[in-house]
Amino acid sequence: MVARLIVNKDTGELLFDTTKICYGLVKSGNFAYLETWPRKYLRSSNLDPNDGSSWSDSFREGDRMYGFSIANAQSPISFISGKGVLQGTIRTGNTVTFLYGGGDENTKYYCFDLMGNNIAGSPYLKTYTDTGVITFNSLQPPLNIVGTVQAPGPGALDAYGRYPSPYSGGAWQLIRAQNASVDSQAQFIVNIQLGAGIQYAVFLPWSRSASGWLASELTGVGGTNYGFAEGAYGRTGGISFMFAPAGATAESFLTGVGYTVPGSVQNLPVDRFPQALLIDTATLPFPYN
Repeated sequence: MVARLIVNKDTGELLFDTTKICYGLVKSGNFAYLETWPRKYLRSSNLDPNDGSSWSDSFREGDRMYGFSIANAQSPISFISGKGVLQGTIRTGNTVTFLYGGGDENTKYYCFDLMGNNIAGSPYLKTYTDTGVITFNSLQPPLNIVGTVQAPGPGALDAYGRYPSPYSGGAWQLIRAQNASVDSQAQFIVNIQLGAGIQYAVFLPWSRSASGWLASELTGVGGTNYGFAEGAYGRTGGISFMFAPAGATAESFLTGVGYTVPGSVQNLPVDRFPQALLIDTATLPFPYN
């Protein structure tokens, strides 16, 4: 029988169980600019939108992707403090790169992975399974989830059958005005207050998408329609849920006034809502690699 060590807090909450594989911090820091993803537009109104060749890259700059990379990756997860919507990851060999839209260099990340046996130092406590797989290494700061928060439901539908508020209590924001070289960054954000003075970081295990209908107040060029992706992030005193432009989204310009000012979304799933996982960053080293 394999030896087992279970550690609980004085409240009875489980801290770690050596028979289960623990996650530990592998890297923290600020986002860096990585690349730009151009949006797509239909080359002609008489072309089939279901045919990929009917779409071309926008002549504007597009959406800037920020993020970071980690080496020797197994199954990493990323918690962020500051704006960001995860657009995907890229694996090259044993290196994984996380790409986020809707953020910038001010966003902090805390990346955790399965604990490993590749950190120098002593003294230490290390535990293994009966097959020799490490399950706990005291040299790594462990992942400690302090709470979960579910995304709020949307507000009421408008006259067009869309949601002017994808989160009840939130608001639209124009982050970057559109001009000849830069695409607009309209975002919908709702803030949720938690512990005062605590800096939280958030991981969203799964997210939703929606189609955004935006008036000139959010685009600067009249009505616009493009895709949105969902994210969540921590901050001091609470967390926020957000919708921001999806990476490499298709974009079209609207005629008429068939949309709510300043914006709305449709095709938003409301039969289930994601839950954000929260950590308190106070005890975590920053930056760390």
